[in-house]
Amino acid sequence: MSRQLAQKPTSSRYRVLDTIRRHPNISRVELASLTDFSRAAVTGITQGLLDASLIVETPLADGKEGGRGRPRKMLDINAEAGYVLGIKLSLHQMSFSVTDFTGNVVHTMHLPFRGNQNCDVTLDIIEMGIQRCLKNADIKREKILGVCIGIPGYVSHETGMCHWSPIFTERDIPVARLLQERLGLKIFIENDANLVTLAEHWFGEGRGLSCFAVVTVEHGIGMGLVVDDDLYRGANGIGPELGHSKVEIDGRLCRCGQLGCVEAYASDYAILREADVEFSIDAYNENPKAYHETISKITERARNNDEHLSAVFKNAGKRLGQAVANMIAILNPQTVIFTGDGMRAGEILITPAIEEARRLKLSGDKNETEFITHIWGDEVWARGAAALTLQHIYAEPDEKQNFSSSKITGSTKLKPTKRA
Repeated sequence: MSRQLAQKPTSSRYRVLDTIRRHPNISRVELASLTDFSRAAVTGITQGLLDASLIVETPLADGKEGGRGRPRKMLDINAEAGYVLGIKLSLHQMSFSVTDFTGNVVHTMHLPFRGNQNCDVTLDIIEMGIQRCLKNADIKREKILGVCIGIPGYVSHETGMCHWSPIFTERDIPVARLLQERLGLKIFIENDANLVTLAEHWFGEGRGLSCFAVVTVEHGIGMGLVVDDDLYRGANGIGPELGHSKVEIDGRLCRCGQLGCVEAYASDYAILREADVEFSIDAYNENPKAYHETISKITERARNNDEHLSAVFKNAGKRLGQAVANMIAILNPQTVIFTGDGMRAGEILITPAIEEARRLKLSGDKNETEFITHIWGDEVWARGAAALTLQHIYAEPDEKQNFSSSKITGSTKLKPTKRA
């Protein structure tokens, strides 16, 4: 039987490291309380982490603890313990970011790239980009703890296989193994929407939420799902694909080759097609720069009350809302987070999506799903890559750790920024 939920790491060191990450400058007494470990156990675990230079001691401002006259030492993650390299593959560029041991971005670089390439060509560019990125960041290769690559399409984190992606001309590519053989580094791959979801869970609007969905709107429509504080990956490590759920039988052609997918109505390329501009489904590959310039111009005209274009975005939003309503009826997440480049459209796309999702709500459902729009920069992919990789590292932080585990988790709290 295939596992459907990645189980949480049970390592005591994981729990301690993750708690310190979520509560910087924490005392051992507080750490014991939050982890339900004894003070003696916390002392032993933290000493091992200190010896490995994964955490550091910092003095409390008043220098005292409880009036006993003893210097009080607080604990924090050692940001310089190691670095993670995150890579996002898009149809128009590759983005490379280095994050430290806490997940903060320290360097970012972009390379021009045209998708739908041969696998070897793409891997050559990735290898060259990694070398250049590390050189520009002035970080030695041996300080890199892992590399995580976000890929659009059907991707299995557990096996390291990319079964289909608009990035590659081939199918069923063992991307993780091929890159690990080239680079000698630990390689993880993940669906790009899942990386956004992990970033939301560790650093964004999903902090403190145990059950939520992330819907990404851009050239395609993606989705990530967290259930019981775990990223849901479905059978064989492949998560949900909201973009290819059907909103009309035998409807419009989707880039996946099927008909009636919500992506064929609500994505950037679908909006361009409906706006009667000269771009086809394949135009993204032919001239990605002009493609992005065109969608930006069309969006601006729609926001300035162009009647035809405003209607195009409204209809796209309603179709998106239909798919989201179906997802809510099946999964009942407490929150749905909309993000991605498509958020440039703002209310002309998202408002009709939310209105339609609420209109189609089951009449007997008394739970009110919360909708959030969250505009990220490019750092979201890097931070998601860092979150995925660091969860592996936190679970077994010594030099002989097993990187093949697919167990992940992460949850903290933060007040949302914009809710509907």
